[in-house]
Amino acid sequence: MRTIKTADSLCVQCGLCCDGSLFADVELRGETEAIAVEAMGLEVEEEDGRELLIQPCRALRGMKCGLYAHRPECCRTFECRLLKQFNNGDVNLSSAIRVVKRLRALRDDGRHDEADALADERFLNQPA
Repeated sequence: MRTIKTADSLCVQCGLCCDGSLFADVELRGETEAIAVEAMGLEVEEEDGRELLIQPCRALRGMKCGLYAHRPECCRTFECRLLKQFNNGDVNLSSAIRVVKRLRALRDDGRHDEADALADERFLNQPA
């Protein structure tokens, strides 16, 4: 099992969960959290009775959260599949970073179908 510090080294070189690459929005815990998030300058929308933090997140600075200590619960608890694999020792840091760079390159090249497939496979879907 990896340490939190080691896992953070992957997250601060990635940022895909906050930059709009993986999600268009993330669900907040309710109106109270939405009000607090909006007070920090982040964009929130209400849809079907749910409060959503819009992506890309305005708190993202480079690949780090500018509001890390005050980030919403959904951000505190999210772990992508690649991070879980890294934490379990199934993938090393350099291999994980290569996956992140590949997804960014596909997006930058406008190859959105391939990028979406890679995101689904390596970041979102749970292992079978």
